[in-house]
Amino acid sequence: MRITRLRIENFRSIRRLDVPLGKTTVFIGPNNAGKTAILEALRIALTSRWGQRGTGFTDYDIHLAGDEEDPKESPGVAIELQAEEVKSGKWPEDVQRDLSQIVQLDPESGKHSITLRVTCAWNETAGAFEPAWEFLNVDRQRLPGPAARRQNLDQFRRYLPVFYLGALRDASDEFSTRSQFWGKLLRAIKIPAHLESRVQRVLGLVNRRLLQADPNLSKVSETIADATKIAARNEEGDVDLSLVPLRSWDLLSKAGIVLRNDSDSPLLPLQRHGQGVQSLSVIFLFRAFVDHLLAKFYMAESAPVLALEEPEAHLHPQAARLLWSHVNELPGQKVVTTHSPYFVQNVPFRDLRIVRLTELGTEVRQLPPAPSASGFPHSKALARLIAGSDGLLEYEKRTQTLTIKGRLDKATCKKLRKCYRDHERLGEVAIALKRLYAESVLYITEDELRSLETWARRIRGEIFFAEKWMIVEGQADYLIVQALAHARGYDLDEYGVALIDAQNNGAPATFAALARALEIPWLAVFDNDNSGRQFIKNICSRGFEENEVKRRCRLHDAGTLEQQLVLDLGDNFTPIIKEIGGNPELKGKNLADWLHQQGASSYPVRLAEKVRKDRSFAEYLPEAFRQAIDDLRDLR
Repeated sequence: MRITRLRIENFRSIRRLDVPLGKTTVFIGPNNAGKTAILEALRIALTSRWGQRGTGFTDYDIHLAGDEEDPKESPGVAIELQAEEVKSGKWPEDVQRDLSQIVQLDPESGKHSITLRVTCAWNETAGAFEPAWEFLNVDRQRLPGPAARRQNLDQFRRYLPVFYLGALRDASDEFSTRSQFWGKLLRAIKIPAHLESRVQRVLGLVNRRLLQADPNLSKVSETIADATKIAARNEEGDVDLSLVPLRSWDLLSKAGIVLRNDSDSPLLPLQRHGQGVQSLSVIFLFRAFVDHLLAKFYMAESAPVLALEEPEAHLHPQAARLLWSHVNELPGQKVVTTHSPYFVQNVPFRDLRIVRLTELGTEVRQLPPAPSASGFPHSKALARLIAGSDGLLEYEKRTQTLTIKGRLDKATCKKLRKCYRDHERLGEVAIALKRLYAESVLYITEDELRSLETWARRIRGEIFFAEKWMIVEGQADYLIVQALAHARGYDLDEYGVALIDAQNNGAPATFAALARALEIPWLAVFDNDNSGRQFIKNICSRGFEENEVKRRCRLHDAGTLEQQLVLDLGDNFTPIIKEIGGNPELKGKNLADWLHQQGASSYPVRLAEKVRKDRSFAEYLPEAFRQAIDDLRDLR
């Protein structure tokens, strides 16, 4: 069982949200964008402890568009989650039997699912915000009758328990008897009666020996015993000192973790280690609980959901990068939030969700899935076309679903229509094909993602946290633009702009398509040579409108970056050429060719230093760069 979709309305910063979830889903974005609200929505909907008056909500949880709005007049919070089979027919018999009154079968997908909706709104009669829950059918309508029994909710939560680990993971609390994991682990330990009796005898003997070791301890006991004379009206009482726990449970309740970082380090209690180690230990405590005790406290087929906030807290960059694989391997489903670009570097692109706070509230963006549509009847002509599509077309015969795994061109559309030219459903097929064609333009293929995995891993974390992108060709462009933007009062880091040197990290067209799919505003500046013009052609081939490409892409007038610099700087370039060991007599194309051969470690570094020392020098640098930086300010 896995939550495949989460819908939230009117909750905190969220006005309306509909987010697909996978085995591991990672939400990234700036502070106060709504990431924690998403985790809290899950926790409230799936916990059996709803707090005071039977609700996990407060009036502060009601989304308000303005300060003057009254939460009592709001339609209220609605949190809806759909738990679904990963594959048709994969739910165990126990789940089907125990949840039979709320399990629904989707006739299109053939999968069983359960949809729970939790709401909270102001009740005028009760004079309070009141929660409610209900299970829904496949049309998202309330299931009446037996489905509304409380036992269904309790049983569903036992099969789908949620565990929340906030960013401030306190090892002192999580490794105490109060912990949701550690306390249960300790209480699950069964001490045989004969061993319990022996433990008590041994502990009693140790206690007596310690008391006998120092006469002062006996005197302290006698003095404190006088208190009983007052309480018991001069009756002789007795008192003893317990220097060690006298029962096995008292011993277990004091249990703690002692560890060392390496073989040469001393063993230290967990609380004496750094915050990073403590935070990690809490995460792995969850794994120990699920691996060994989840079935005991819940159900044999329970599928845990871990809502994990900032797993990288207090870790250095290398550890944060390594952590992803361990989090991904944790049992159950994981819904994670992070601020770390290092952690994000290894997260698959399709597992990322980018969270932004806009005028409409919290919004979430992700790579669109492969476009698909049902209603394509099977035929031999269709089967032949799919077999010869080289993986572009996939077909599920039982549900008559066609999936597109790339760009659907007009020629292939025509061939698909031809398969149904004499079919009674040709009209429906034509409408579906039109939609698939439009959606396929936004699809990023697996080959493109593999290319980005290979080349763009270094910058992946940075670009997904950025508000805007500026795409340039190489490292020379990167160094010059960084310095130029700072000189023009538009520091790229300050304004959340990621500068992407595309040739070192993949293909410009792929970054443009990625920005479009994630709704990230972007601009690009290329050399006006064969390569630069080809970059623009490649972007056009991704389905961008010609006017949009003209608005977003710029070319240097003089040709390559080096040719443009030679033209713009003129004699101002001479001191820099001397500094890097060049011949000041070189001019025009010869000088540009020589600069190109020197690479990004020579003249761009000197130019960047010059611009930082003298901002007026920035006005000599290429106009295409200057214009793009100015346009970034109002870019949408």
